[in-house]
Amino acid sequence: MADLGPRLASAVVLMAVAVAALVAGGLVFALLAGVAAALILVEWVGMTGPYALRAAPKLAVLFVGLSVVIATRDWRASAIAVGAVAIGLLLAGAVEARLRWLAAGVLYAGLSGIAAVVLRGDAPAGVASLGLVATCFVFLLVWATDTGAYFAGRHLGGPKLWSAVSPKKTWSGAIGGLLAAVVVGLAVGSFAGIATLAPLAFIAALLSVVSQAGDLAESSMKRHFGVKDSGRLIPGHGGIMDRVDGLVVALVLAAAIGLVRSGGGDAGGGLMVW
Repeated sequence: MADLGPRLASAVVLMAVAVAALVAGGLVFALLAGVAAALILVEWVGMTGPYALRAAPKLAVLFVGLSVVIATRDWRASAIAVGAVAIGLLLAGAVEARLRWLAAGVLYAGLSGIAAVVLRGDAPAGVASLGLVATCFVFLLVWATDTGAYFAGRHLGGPKLWSAVSPKKTWSGAIGGLLAAVVVGLAVGSFAGIATLAPLAFIAALLSVVSQAGDLAESSMKRHFGVKDSGRLIPGHGGIMDRVDGLVVALVLAAAIGLVRSGGGDAGGGLMVW
């Protein structure tokens, strides 16, 4: 309860900033996504090794942030560049093992930011594009997953989902989160006027499962390195990674589905039009 005030204040501020950037789209949203990706990599580096005085992580953070912003013009080039840098760091990991973790962090942060930009698209501010709907769809269903899992797990309890990694998570919570995501996903689809909702329900369920897997993966990583929170940036909440661990992987999968269905064009349209 002592943290309730800071938690609520932080949540309101973060939500206001995210919604404003999401509606604005274009370069504004790309800048927010780039900053978020850079901060995620900063926290990743902080957890995986004492790189504070080294040049490589600082350059990687700058590179990731710029790659996300540049993705507004050419997401393919940005994704290839991020992948190439990650491969280079992975190969260098033969000399210094911690560089392998940096390689994974570059992929994790860079591709998630690029995915967010690709899914949102470049529609002008104020235009209710399918990219805006698609990005809202992903954000809302991840939020619904977290909320549904919290309340279902708290009130129903039952067998643990993976006690060695996250002692508080239960199967009832996981199922509750999935059902909440499907309900919210269908509501967004109906509001957007999408005629065929059954495939959208499946996508919502898939993204919910992936979101929960991302949450568990970050919990496992924190246990591996013996840290409680990924950082201290957000009062009452910990770090950026603690808030977006599920969203990161959900955005990447959603953007990939949208790009495949649209033939590499409008990822938002590819995700939302069935």
